[in-house]
Amino acid sequence: MSKTVTLPADTEQQRELKGWHVLLIMMVFFGVMFAVNGVFLYHAITSFPGEDVKKSYVQGLNYNQTLAARAAQTERGWQAEAGLRENSLVFRLNDADGQPVSNQMVIGELRRLATDAEDQAVVFRAGPAGEYIADLGASTPGRWSVRIYVMDAASDAVIFTASKTLIVP
Repeated sequence: MSKTVTLPADTEQQRELKGWHVLLIMMVFFGVMFAVNGVFLYHAITSFPGEDVKKSYVQGLNYNQTLAARAAQTERGWQAEAGLRENSLVFRLNDADGQPVSNQMVIGELRRLATDAEDQAVVFRAGPAGEYIADLGASTPGRWSVRIYVMDAASDAVIFTASKTLIVP
């Protein structure tokens, strides 16, 4: 005794995919794509400070002089070390024979790798036995890049360059 129930034909609805449905689906899809790309673009532009070096085009034109300066630095044979001691940046400079190089004018740049908001110029004072010391004060913890320049006192030309990445605790 089973009873079969049939539904009237008007209650069964067949859905058709019409042109305006496809248009709406495409508009929503591309709208989401443009919105996500816009968010990514905004964050990329606002978080990257731009050029790593100032006047990179001019530096490219003067690249032969850069190569000559690097060759002269290599011929000089100086060895450099840099590190942190308490709230100070310590830079040691030795000549090719391992003897300390003293009485030089040393300056530098302390830079954040992710942003240029906290970049600062660093001036070193001469310490004992080829050490040059710069007080950093209260630097923000994190990863920093330091570029150190030893200047020729007579011509204000850079005669030695050193770079190092430091972790400030």
